Amino acid sequence: MSKVYYSTSEVAHFFGINRVTIYRWAKKGTIKSYRIGKHLKIPAAEVERMRREFGFVEIVNLK
Repeated sequence: MSKVYYSTSEVAHFFGINRVTIYRWAKKGTIKSYRIGKHLKIPAAEVERMRREFGFVEIVNLK
């Protein structure tokens, strides 16, 4: 992974799910996220954890 943080839209696109779903998971604490300015950012390590633990298959290559 080349980036340190991903936006909710990027993560949703990677896994082929709705952006709002990622946003709700972040707000609920299901996935780790950080507020940077007005935006929620998800660490690259958390994206990898989601892929492993939730069984997601990448739609788009993260590299």
